[in-house]
Amino acid sequence: MHKISCIAVCGLTVLAAVALLAVGWAGTAFGATAASGRPEAVGGSMPAYAAPLVLAQGRQRPPPSFDNLSPDERARMQRQYREWQTLPPEQRDTMRRRMDEWNRMPPQDRNRYQQRYQQWQQLSPDDRRKLENNLQRWDRLSPQERDSIRQRFKN
Repeated sequence: MHKISCIAVCGLTVLAAVALLAVGWAGTAFGATAASGRPEAVGGSMPAYAAPLVLAQGRQRPPPSFDNLSPDERARMQRQYREWQTLPPEQRDTMRRRMDEWNRMPPQDRNRYQQRYQQWQQLSPDDRRKLENNLQRWDRLSPQERDSIRQRFKN
């Protein structure tokens, strides 16, 4: 079950990343910038969608703009933004936390999770069920039983 939860976390984390980018880029399409063209928030703090702009400015690159995306890309981002908005607040919070974990993760760990997720995607539904059953059986084993199995496979 642990491997499945890691795969699920990876999948959710990727979705969260895309959703956060969608929020960032789609903000301008939904009137989220002030007339001055600078992002402003009610209450005076910088809104979340302004982060890509600030990061891009620090790297001397033009900021990403929703208007510069292709029509297909805009439609995709708007769909993802609407999907993000339909999530319950607690699920969005969980995904934000997972995204923070993902961003702090070393690149080699991210790559490993992405590879495992791709492997999972390529499994047939029957193979997925078998894997899920095996992982659930593994979760039910005692620590001693797990150690015993690990020792058998080491030799």
